[in-house]
Amino acid sequence: IPFVEWPGSAIRFGIEALIKAVVFYYFTIAFVDSESRLKRFLLVFVGCQLFRVMEPLYLHFTQGYWGSFASMADWEYLDRLSGAPSDIVNPNGLAYIICTVLPFLYFAAQISLLNRLAFLVFTPLCVYALMLTGSRTGFLGLIFVCLGIVFKAKQRLAVGLVFGTVLLVGFPLLSADMQDRYLSIFVSGTKNDFTAQGRMTGVISNFEVASRHPLFGYGLGTSLEANANFAGNDQVAHNLYAEAATEVGFVGMAILVAFIVALCKAFHDLKRSLASVDEKKFLLPVVDATQVWLVLNLVFSFASYGLTSYEWYLLGGLAVVYRRIASMNPSIEVRPNVQDSDSLEPDDYNLLPKA
Repeated sequence: IPFVEWPGSAIRFGIEALIKAVVFYYFTIAFVDSESRLKRFLLVFVGCQLFRVMEPLYLHFTQGYWGSFASMADWEYLDRLSGAPSDIVNPNGLAYIICTVLPFLYFAAQISLLNRLAFLVFTPLCVYALMLTGSRTGFLGLIFVCLGIVFKAKQRLAVGLVFGTVLLVGFPLLSADMQDRYLSIFVSGTKNDFTAQGRMTGVISNFEVASRHPLFGYGLGTSLEANANFAGNDQVAHNLYAEAATEVGFVGMAILVAFIVALCKAFHDLKRSLASVDEKKFLLPVVDATQVWLVLNLVFSFASYGLTSYEWYLLGGLAVVYRRIASMNPSIEVRPNVQDSDSLEPDDYNLLPKA
């Protein structure tokens, strides 16, 4: 705060939002301290997110609800499914929630028959709702979720063929304008092409604004204010790294990138430790689902803000919780990765399968 350009705005708008997000790290570590509590936590988390998807979809079927729209060429507009009237998410936010739910539904299906039934019932509805959002970032996120599932599947060819068939059959069922919006990701000259180009130029403009105060930025929560003053665009930076560079400077952006790299390494090491363990009824599928969700967040980070959103801090908390629960498994030995065992901290342990 002493080094940013607008410390007052950071105190007024940024600190509260950051505290609300960071508690997902500390509270997850503090309260989710056993496998039974982790199961309840994930059930509540996925269940609540699933409800946020089903409510607007139900309203769409019964009342013709959309909630939002997007402008196209020639002064045309495209209806887009948004969060329910009482929710706070726009179509892109709803698409992110859907992509969050999908990997947990898929991998949880390996645990029990009830979970398998939930996967079969809710997955088609979620994918249909995602298509109605018209979110291009959500569509790319869905592709990466499918690729992550295929990569982890034992029968990759079969799973890949199923996903490909669903896409080929489902895409023609969309309206012509909705098809045009998704094609604008890959094809130029469409009705929605200019909005896609606008997103790219907006990110470049965000970094130009950030370069005016490069070291420590304008202050946490001030990207909208900075863009309005210096770019003539009163919008939050739609790129996590541009948002970080604007609000906490390139020094803060470097810290954020280091945190994300540490997250990726933590889940990679955990997955490698669990790969040779025979007990795979719960923890391994959950780790697989969370890894795919991590990849999804990496994809969304290039097209959405999130410096004071919960997801990155929850991922950090889950990494610690998974590691703690894995250490309770008698098939896994927790060994220090430093030589001086008298000065160990909780993070100085690696999970290694017993010989």
